[in-house]
Order: sequence, then structure tokens, then C-alpha cells
Amino acid sequence: MSLVLIGISHKTASIRIREKFSWTNDQLSEGLKKLYAIDSVRGVIVLSTCNRMEIYTHLTDNVLGMRELIRFLKGSFSAKEFQIKRHFYVLKDAGVVKHIFRVASGLDSQILGETQILGQVKFAWEMASRAGVTCDLSDALFADAVSAGKEVRSSTEISQGNVSVGSVAIEMLEEQFGRIQNKSILVIGTGKIGSLVCNYLKQKNVSTIFVSNRTYARACELALRCGGKVINFSQLKDELRTADIIISSTSSPHIILSYNRLSEAMKLRNKPLTIMDLALPRDVDPQAKNIPGISLFVLDDLKSVVEVNHAKRQKEAISAEKIIQKRLSMFLETLCIKKEKDLCLAER
Repeated sequence: MSLVLIGISHKTASIRIREKFSWTNDQLSEGLKKLYAIDSVRGVIVLSTCNRMEIYTHLTDNVLGMRELIRFLKGSFSAKEFQIKRHFYVLKDAGVVKHIFRVASGLDSQILGETQILGQVKFAWEMASRAGVTCDLSDALFADAVSAGKEVRSSTEISQGNVSVGSVAIEMLEEQFGRIQNKSILVIGTGKIGSLVCNYLKQKNVSTIFVSNRTYARACELALRCGGKVINFSQLKDELRTADIIISSTSSPHIILSYNRLSEAMKLRNKPLTIMDLALPRDVDPQAKNIPGISLFVLDDLKSVVEVNHAKRQKEAISAEKIIQKRLSMFLETLCIKKEKDLCLAER
């Protein structure tokens, strides 16, 4: 098949390393074009999320292709070869197929059974299709992966309970505060995670929700849906002085809450501040955890809650793995049949 995957995830690297290999959507579009320009690449799809960055390729020459992919990673992310060898994994052919099926089904997620990843797999495929860099094999692979993800969720209960980054973050806050209904919560960012967080806060009957985003209109839309108030992005410093909790999940490639900004805000406060930074790359300066009165949590800190939920869904994962194995066999069999037909036609 000559399918090759090279990737990095929460299983092989901390957030400090992963954020160095993250892309905005604009960077992803450009990256796809550069990857497709590699001579041995026939098709390529890149899955880039807060917990992984994986490059799925159909290569005509595995040895040359791998050499070029590593060169691409080094150049695009200013990475050293030892960093790539230490934190990246490589899968080939059937290993690639099984992996993307498991990813789409939420079996390889930090949060077992996570629902958001299926949409992210679809989005990765759509981005590559729009860029014109897919091929028949990569299209078939991702079509089956999406189908496998849907079947696992409809046939098992693996996605029951708190299975998103947003819901687990809220659960962590409840563990810390007991009740969050009377807390003043500022949500920065209106993407998928920000929207989910606001939905959960509304379900929890949180009375004071503030929403901020660089695009004011999007902040207004989300605030309207969750019964919150809008804070102009340029006026964030006022809310930094009063909010009990900040949950940030923007797609900014740069820090938006700097050490100095938060340090100045804390001088004007008379109560502690809890910050949940759910972005990759991170929105909050990691050194902010050293500011007196600030409790800072990042994506990797969700593990304690994740492990409890993981144990509850482990039985469902066994059933899901059986579905994946069956679909893997079907996919490989279909490819073999197609290959035989193509050979027959070529001989004629």
C-alpha cells in the first residue's frame, strides 16, 4: 500500500513539546501544499489537534519519502532531528489503517471515547480535499475511518459521560470548588472547546459567564447562546481583576495572557484566580503558575479526572476494538481485491 504515518501525540510528548509542532488553519493549508510537492508523495492528510499532529501519506518510495518528511518537519518547525526521533512515531500500511480507525473512534484519545476527535478527523480530510492533495487511497482511508468512528459510537457506550476536554475541565473545577454556580467565569475563545465549555456552564446553571474573543461578533453569538455577557478583547484586563475562573482556548499562535499582565492584575485583586489553559499552543505564559494567588492548569493536568473516566469505559473499549479489527480486515481485503483487478486490467 505504501501508506506511511509520522506523528506526535499526548502519548509521546508533553504539551511543552507538542505546542512546537502545532499549526493554525492557515499554516495547515500551506503545510499541505508543501508536503504534496514532495516527489514521492501521492496523497497527504494532516490531522492537527490539541493532543496530536499526524501526517498521513501515500508514498511511491518509502525510504526517500521518510527522508523528505523528516526534512520537512525539521524545516517547518525549526526542530532538531533528535527531537523528531525521540517524540515522533512512524507507522506503515496496516498499522496506519488501524491507527486512524482507533483515533476516529476515540480509542487513542487522552479522554477515552472522546467525541470531538471524529469531527477533527473529518475536518482534516476536508482541508486536504479542498487543497487538492488527497488521492484515492487517502480518501478511502479517511472515509472508512469516519465510518468506523460512527459505528463504534453507535454500537457501544464508549462515549457516555464526560468525554470532551471541556467537560473534563468543568469536572476538575467542580472537584476544586465544590460548586461553581456562584463563580464569575471568563471564557476566552469561541472555537469548539470554548463553545462546549459555555454549554456545560449553562447546564450547570452558572450565573455569571463572560465571553471574549478577538472577533467581537462571534463572542456575541456565543454569549447569547449561554446567557453570558460579552467582554471586548481589548478590555480583558478589567475582567482579570474580578473573575474567579478563566478558561482560555483560543487558536492564537502566541501567548495572550502574559506573566506581566497577570502579575499586574493580581496586585489589584483580593482573591485567588484559577486559570484553565485548554489551548495548544498555550494561551497563558507557563510561568504564571509562579504568581502568588494563581492556580494554573493546562491540558496535561486533566489526567487525574481522565483516568477515573477511563476506567469506567474500559469495558466498552474492548467491544470497540473488535469493531476496529473487523473493519481493518474488510479494508485490507477490499484493497487486495482492487489491486488484483488493477493488475489484470494492466496485463490486458
